[in-house]
Amino acid sequence: MKKFISLSLILALLVFSGCSKVTDNQAANTNKESSSTQELKDGDYLIKMPANDHGIYSLSTMKVENGKITDFDYNEYFSQTGEAKNENNYEYKEGLEVIKNLNQQFTDKKNLDNIDYDAVSGATSTKSSFKDTVGKLLEKAEKGETYSPVYKDGVYEAKASEPNHGWLSQIKIVVKNGTVTGVDFHDVAVEDMDGTKAVLDKDGKPVVGDDNKQKTETVKIKKGDIKSTENYEHLPAFDTITEFQKQIIYNDGVENLKLDAVSGATSTRDTMIELAKEALKQAK
Repeated sequence: MKKFISLSLILALLVFSGCSKVTDNQAANTNKESSSTQELKDGDYLIKMPANDHGIYSLSTMKVENGKITDFDYNEYFSQTGEAKNENNYEYKEGLEVIKNLNQQFTDKKNLDNIDYDAVSGATSTKSSFKDTVGKLLEKAEKGETYSPVYKDGVYEAKASEPNHGWLSQIKIVVKNGTVTGVDFHDVAVEDMDGTKAVLDKDGKPVVGDDNKQKTETVKIKKGDIKSTENYEHLPAFDTITEFQKQIIYNDGVENLKLDAVSGATSTRDTMIELAKEALKQAK
């Protein structure tokens, strides 16, 4: 009799232990599901990431209604033109296919954890960017950090009131979805003139002479030419343009810029910021 009771007790304990494990597993799965599908707050959302060294950055938008995603888009933009990658401006077709596929997957699944990043080969950097960008976009939606357009969509331009040493500064700013997507700042020659350019090596680095000074050579500049490394010797000016192009796009204007991010071309920086401010006044 005692043996029978002991055996029954052991069986009962085994059954209870098994049920407990099932319950624990179910709870774990439930927690896993809930962590990947947090409640989203209604509204419009937009996120824009900093541009890389190639002047390309990601931008994603999303609309949430009744707690569900009803509209979504991800793409990568060119800083100078403000255009999203497409078959007319981007020759890497695999990259475009990856963007298209990831957009479709997320639209269908509405869950970043369920995306199959190997569905289309290639474009590893785009896949990584998509995961990071959309992840941050979802965080905004979970917190209810909605987006409201800052500017009116369009193309806005401004020019300096007068040329400086034969060069006239001008800027063109592109606004899409109410946010700055492109900044094109350049100087245009207003007359034919002589100029000097820096001598560069095969890697694009300035060549320095025995006197430790940058080597230069004389060039002919024609009216309408755009200032570049082919006709201008002060190279920090171009680094400054690139840096503040990125900052103006990312910050949606000229507020909160890191003015000391690049040194050696203060005049170029100040002119660029002033013209950007003037152009964006038109977009309000």
